Amino acid sequence: MIKDDQGVPVDVALRRSRTRGVVHVGCLLALEFGLALIVRPDPDPPVMLLVLSIVAGIFTAGFPARNKAKGPARAHGPNRMLLTARTSAGERTLDLRQISRVSSFQIPNKGTAATEVLTVKDSRGIRLGLTSPDEFAMVRKAVKSQARKPELPSPKITRRARRLLDAGELPWWWGTLSTLGTLVYAVSLGLIFFVVALGVAET
Repeated sequence: MIKDDQGVPVDVALRRSRTRGVVHVGCLLALEFGLALIVRPDPDPPVMLLVLSIVAGIFTAGFPARNKAKGPARAHGPNRMLLTARTSAGERTLDLRQISRVSSFQIPNKGTAATEVLTVKDSRGIRLGLTSPDEFAMVRKAVKSQARKPELPSPKITRRARRLLDAGELPWWWGTLSTLGTLVYAVSLGLIFFVVALGVAET
């Protein structure tokens, strides 16, 4: 059984993280649709319904950010191939010996350059978002090591993540397009939530 550097089993930490995520999403949706039920059958629902819908869209679009490590990940275990870090969803311990997927996304920062996040998922379903060049190098080394072991399946790596692993950074225009795409996605989700809430309010 794999444990983090504090001795907590990885499976226990994963269950806790998923429970927190379900609770957060449930509370947000309950707040929005609860308000829709309160104002029905008002033909002109309050502006707060639209605000909550946009917030719900942004929260949903930004859900992957809850996997981002807060501070440097701590390497430990056999050959220092386990990475443990605290995220907004709790402690995560990633097993670099069995990577199943690598993707990436960007977090805009006010007044500073955006943060590139490399999200690594292992065979147990643990996801951890890494941000430092040293951590990128560890993942790159682990991917190459895994490729030399025919008994292990090759990890799925998105094109964006592959470029980030190989070059360590992305062209400015790639980051701009990613940010724009995330904003469009968030607003689209918000509008979908708003349409559904309107349907509930006008029933």
